[in-house]
Amino acid sequence: MARGRELGRVEFGPDDLRRVREIVRAIARERIPDRADNAVLAVHEVAVNSIVHGGGHGVLLIDETADSLVFTVEDDDGTGSVPEVLPLDEQSTSGRGLWIAQRLSDRLTIEARPMRTRIGVHLRLAS
Repeated sequence: MARGRELGRVEFGPDDLRRVREIVRAIARERIPDRADNAVLAVHEVAVNSIVHGGGHGVLLIDETADSLVFTVEDDDGTGSVPEVLPLDEQSTSGRGLWIAQRLSDRLTIEARPMRTRIGVHLRLAS
């Protein structure tokens, strides 16, 4: 994933999701105020996936590129399995996190390697 100017780095676990949302909200309100809520919800969903399906914790990297804010969630999932954006299943009570993140972002990138998964939530900056 392309790295731009680093705006923040946050290690998180299950008890840190509120702090993650607050940090994302503060940065997004400053740079993409009309889409700050989208950023918060998309990153929250990816962070929850990291906790549930990864190693129980993760790292949020926040970067600004020439045209986007990029919120990258990394975790040690231990398997190298590639997370999938599943189609919406109205009968299911789970499995919607990446679907939601994809719908709220301009681009969702997924990289999986042994022992590491990275999911990037990309939101274009206002022109």
